[in-house]
Amino acid sequence: MTSSLELIFGELGLSQYLDTFVDQGFDTWETILDITESDLDALGVKLGHRRKLQRRIANSRGLGAQVSLVSPARQSIEDGRVDSGRPDVVPKNDARDGSSSTKRKYRRHPKPDENAPERPPSAYVLFSNKMREDLKGRQLTFTEIAKLVGENWQSLTRAEREPYETQAQEDKERYNRELADYKKTADYEKYCEYLNDFRKRQAIQTQEKDAAKRLKAESSESNRASATSGSMGSAEHGSGSESAHGSEPPPSRQQRFGSTTSEFVPSANGFGKISYADEPMTTASLTSDNLARNRTRSSNDICIH
Repeated sequence: MTSSLELIFGELGLSQYLDTFVDQGFDTWETILDITESDLDALGVKLGHRRKLQRRIANSRGLGAQVSLVSPARQSIEDGRVDSGRPDVVPKNDARDGSSSTKRKYRRHPKPDENAPERPPSAYVLFSNKMREDLKGRQLTFTEIAKLVGENWQSLTRAEREPYETQAQEDKERYNRELADYKKTADYEKYCEYLNDFRKRQAIQTQEKDAAKRLKAESSESNRASATSGSMGSAEHGSGSESAHGSEPPPSRQQRFGSTTSEFVPSANGFGKISYADEPMTTASLTSDNLARNRTRSSNDICIH
């Protein structure tokens, strides 16, 4: 782990998180440049503190202070990353227990210009370097030193900070002169060509990714519409079958049951009631001929009551 990480955290007033970041593998500034919002949640970084870190990351990527940090980390940080050869990490299935774990996605940022002049240290870094020299020989951990430096820097008066700020300003002016001279060289032109090509490739990759997302969304919508249409057609077919079956009128009472005709005739004891027990008839049999035949049945079918 480089001392620059300690200095950055101390300058931001986030030294209390340094130990946690290191334990979770974020032990270099290059690694932190690829941090995501979900990582910050897991590390327990407070919202206000993560904004400080996100702003520092944005500045490292060349975004000015006037640029707003849209949507947490994912938009403000990750959008500045581009893939320059390293593929995205895809979810990996665990064959042993069937569970799946997803690794974080990384998108590379442009490589720094190795020929450019080195950026000057800030006033805080100058103070930190001096205090670290004063603390040599004491049995302090890396995290303890970082906390001490941050606390002491916060407690300095304006007069006590002035020497460090003056030195930092002089270093910055020297850096600006060296940078102006460097921009006149062929190395700088070569690096600018690399950046332009890099941004074009990033734009193409972004367009391809967006097109794939739209295609997937349209396919899902089409499948849902087809499934809905099929279920409605099945329901209408079932309803039509029931209506056709129910359109037939129910059989009449005469169709379901045989009719009985009664008649009073003279008998030895007076008048007797004669009942004709007809067989069940259909509509087709209810004609005058059938009725006549039924009245001429044999005496075995006649009952005198």
